[in-house]
Amino acid sequence: MQVEEKQLDIADYLISNEVACERKTGTDLIASLTDNRLFEQIDRLIETYEQPILIIENISSAFERTEWKKRKKHVYGALTYIFLRRQVPIVPTTTIGETAIVLNRIASWVQEDHDDPIIARKSPKKKSLKDKQIFFLQGLQNTGQKKAGVLLNAFDGSPKKAVNAILDSKVLYTKSGNPKGIEGSFSEMKGFGANYIIENKKLLNKESKKKTE
Repeated sequence: MQVEEKQLDIADYLISNEVACERKTGTDLIASLTDNRLFEQIDRLIETYEQPILIIENISSAFERTEWKKRKKHVYGALTYIFLRRQVPIVPTTTIGETAIVLNRIASWVQEDHDDPIIARKSPKKKSLKDKQIFFLQGLQNTGQKKAGVLLNAFDGSPKKAVNAILDSKVLYTKSGNPKGIEGSFSEMKGFGANYIIENKKLLNKESKKKTE
């Protein structure tokens, strides 16, 4: 792999403009839980990158101190919240060598051409209209079940209004051309940053119009 060392404001490894990884050893995990940095870091990842990933390396080192052996429920509770509620994938590794392998595989999928298997999404037949609407919205970029539910509630239970709000939102850019914010319905909505709007506009529009806003 070709690796460029650089100070990053957010994340430990930047794979592409959309994909970034935060790496924590078990010891780092405990430290960030103790000083309340963990969830702040996760929120910044989500707001900045379309696909954030958390790598937990050697989690057993988190429980080397006796006080944390008795608090495993808190540690795994925090991790459960991150992947279940914040929709951030967690990849466990045992050693730094395994972490390097994971980063290599992520880079391969992101930076090289791979054909994904074509599998039709199937919604269970016995679902309410709201469940079907949430399932529909999950087809948007970087939209899990929770995010789809937030969209549905924010736009009066109407997927059409949610989609139109994405198309009508204006992305603001810095002088250097980097997205810096949003004007429109999403400006105050947590977890829906400029990159979310940009990627979904690409998805919904016939042609990409990156900076015409």
